Amino acid sequence: MSFMDRKNILSEGFFDSLKKFFTRPKLSPEEKKMMKNPEFKKLYNDILKNSRDIKAVLDKERQKQKEKRVKSKYYQYK
Repeated sequence: MSFMDRKNILSEGFFDSLKKFFTRPKLSPEEKKMMKNPEFKKLYNDILKNSRDIKAVLDKERQKQKEKRVKSKYYQYK
Protein backbone atom coordinates (compact mmCIF):
# COMPACT_ATOMS: atom_id res chain seq x y z
CA MET A 1 0.00 0.00 0.00
CA SER A 2 1.32 3.38 -0.92
CA PHE A 3 1.71 6.26 1.46
CA MET A 4 -1.20 8.68 1.18
CA ASP A 5 -0.33 12.31 1.52
CA ARG A 6 -2.08 15.43 0.31
CA LYS A 7 -0.36 15.43 -3.09
CA ASN A 8 -1.10 11.89 -4.24
CA ILE A 9 -4.48 11.31 -2.62
CA LEU A 10 -6.27 12.50 -5.77
CA SER A 11 -3.99 10.54 -8.10
CA GLU A 12 -4.76 7.35 -6.18
CA GLY A 13 -8.48 7.82 -6.89
CA PHE A 14 -9.44 7.88 -3.24
CA PHE A 15 -12.38 10.22 -3.68
CA ASP A 16 -13.65 8.34 -6.74
CA SER A 17 -13.74 5.07 -4.85
CA LEU A 18 -15.36 6.79 -1.88
CA LYS A 19 -18.05 8.26 -4.13
CA LYS A 20 -18.70 4.85 -5.71
CA PHE A 21 -19.10 3.37 -2.25
CA PHE A 22 -21.91 5.76 -1.34
CA THR A 23 -23.66 5.87 -4.73
CA ARG A 24 -23.73 2.18 -5.53
CA PRO A 25 -27.20 0.65 -5.84
CA LYS A 26 -28.66 -1.40 -3.01
CA LEU A 27 -28.97 -4.99 -4.23
CA SER A 28 -31.10 -7.82 -2.93
CA PRO A 29 -29.45 -11.18 -2.10
CA GLU A 30 -30.71 -12.64 -5.40
CA GLU A 31 -29.26 -9.73 -7.35
CA LYS A 32 -25.92 -10.13 -5.56
CA LYS A 33 -25.79 -13.76 -6.69
CA MET A 34 -26.58 -12.75 -10.27
CA MET A 35 -23.87 -10.05 -10.21
CA LYS A 36 -21.25 -12.78 -9.80
CA ASN A 37 -21.94 -13.77 -13.42
CA PRO A 38 -19.64 -11.53 -15.56
CA GLU A 39 -22.02 -11.48 -18.55
CA PHE A 40 -24.94 -10.36 -16.42
CA LYS A 41 -22.80 -7.77 -14.64
CA LYS A 42 -21.66 -6.28 -17.96
CA LEU A 43 -25.24 -6.07 -19.24
CA TYR A 44 -26.42 -4.54 -15.98
CA ASN A 45 -23.69 -1.87 -16.08
CA ASP A 46 -24.49 -1.12 -19.73
CA ILE A 47 -28.15 -0.62 -18.85
CA LEU A 48 -27.27 1.76 -16.03
CA LYS A 49 -24.94 3.75 -18.28
CA ASN A 50 -27.54 3.97 -21.05
CA SER A 51 -30.24 5.09 -18.62
CA ARG A 52 -27.97 7.90 -17.39
CA ASP A 53 -27.29 8.94 -20.99
CA ILE A 54 -31.00 8.93 -21.81
CA LYS A 55 -31.77 11.00 -18.72
CA ALA A 56 -29.14 13.56 -19.71
CA VAL A 57 -30.55 13.86 -23.23
CA LEU A 58 -34.10 14.22 -21.91
CA ASP A 59 -33.05 16.92 -19.48
CA LYS A 60 -31.29 18.79 -22.27
CA GLU A 61 -34.36 18.58 -24.51
CA ARG A 62 -36.66 19.73 -21.71
CA GLN A 63 -34.42 22.72 -21.14
CA LYS A 64 -34.55 23.57 -24.85
CA GLN A 65 -38.36 23.38 -24.77
CA LYS A 66 -38.48 25.71 -21.77
CA GLU A 67 -36.30 28.22 -23.59
CA LYS A 68 -38.48 28.06 -26.72
CA ARG A 69 -41.69 28.89 -24.88
CA VAL A 70 -42.80 32.43 -25.46
CA LYS A 71 -45.33 33.88 -23.09
CA SER A 72 -47.92 35.80 -24.97
CA LYS A 73 -49.20 39.06 -23.57
CA TYR A 74 -52.75 37.76 -24.04
CA TYR A 75 -52.22 35.03 -21.47
CA GLN A 76 -50.76 37.18 -18.73
CA TYR A 77 -52.81 37.77 -15.60
CA LYS A 78 -53.56 41.29 -14.61
